[in-house]
Amino acid sequence: MGARPVFHLLTGEWPPAIGGVGDYSQLLAEALITRGCCVHVWCPTVQDSCSPGVQLHRLPDHFGANSRDMLGRAFQTTPGTVLVQYVPNAMGLRGLNVPFCLWLLRIGRRGADIRVMFHEPFFYFERFRLLRNGLAVAQRAMAAALLRASAVVYVSTDTWRAYLSPYGGRGREVIALAIPSTIPVVSDAGATTRWRAAFTGGDPLARIVGHFGTFGDHVAGELTSAVPALLNAHPHAVFVCLGRGSGRFARYLRETCPDLAARIRGTGALSRSELSTALPACDVLVQPYPDGVTTRRTSVMAGLSHGIATVTTTGRLTEPLWAARAGVALAPASDANAIARRTVYLLANDAARRALAARGHALYGSSFSLERTVEALLNGVARAA
Repeated sequence: MGARPVFHLLTGEWPPAIGGVGDYSQLLAEALITRGCCVHVWCPTVQDSCSPGVQLHRLPDHFGANSRDMLGRAFQTTPGTVLVQYVPNAMGLRGLNVPFCLWLLRIGRRGADIRVMFHEPFFYFERFRLLRNGLAVAQRAMAAALLRASAVVYVSTDTWRAYLSPYGGRGREVIALAIPSTIPVVSDAGATTRWRAAFTGGDPLARIVGHFGTFGDHVAGELTSAVPALLNAHPHAVFVCLGRGSGRFARYLRETCPDLAARIRGTGALSRSELSTALPACDVLVQPYPDGVTTRRTSVMAGLSHGIATVTTTGRLTEPLWAARAGVALAPASDANAIARRTVYLLANDAARRALAARGHALYGSSFSLERTVEALLNGVARAA
């Protein structure tokens, strides 16, 4: 029997701190533990362990000199795969931690098995914002160092492959690993029935359209146009906001559209188990993104993993697989009427809605699930060994 694979997982976030990368890192660490791996998590913000078996280490600074000294000693004492969950702004120095990236390049050249998961590669350039554009240049240099440091490069969306290709990493294997849902599926039909009754107010004709997310400005802008359009198009539809910020956004919608206020709900923040029973109460989820759906959107993954018919949007970042695999209903980003038409069609056609939900669930299982991520990581380490 071979030795247990060892992973050193470096992340700028870890629960209970709020953040998608932290949630993803926790789920990944726990999944690797269940596959017999030894997992060390290194993070500036970790507190008490909430993940049995995971060895948590709090860094003395935000991936600064003291952290690099600590990590270097640990990698020598306990060799293994160094898996960096990379978001430039989460790695310290306000997104300008060049020394950390150069350090990873040095130890990678000395033989360390460095693997970087690019959740986000770098800032975009923007007109008339000189300071931000200077940071964008520096972050491209950081990405170039990480590409050269990595034995294997992982990207959260295949779109990042084209974004990163001008900055090096020739000969490196680049693997797209979708970010899976961070809401584990909990089967509780009774709880889902209670949620549905709360959302509909007992109206047997009501149809529930939901949105799951954090209601940030960009997505909220899409919803502000789409929700009135679809509620006006379907007289028995109610709209439910789920997730952090949902109560605040529902109040905003009711104030903005007083004639529709009685058909707009907000759950407020819920636990993962509560979300898992509330999501299936929705007939359709509407998940619009101004830059388009991608495999890094955990909010759309939550609906697919729960087998819920989903309407989402195409944009400049959307990968071809979404249209090719037909697991979601697609509308152009920022086209409120198109979003409304697709949603109303699904509400009115039970067979089409069930078929779309089944395709989306199958697509999630085959291409986006946490199990696929773990298999890709373990297979890659086995090949290297």
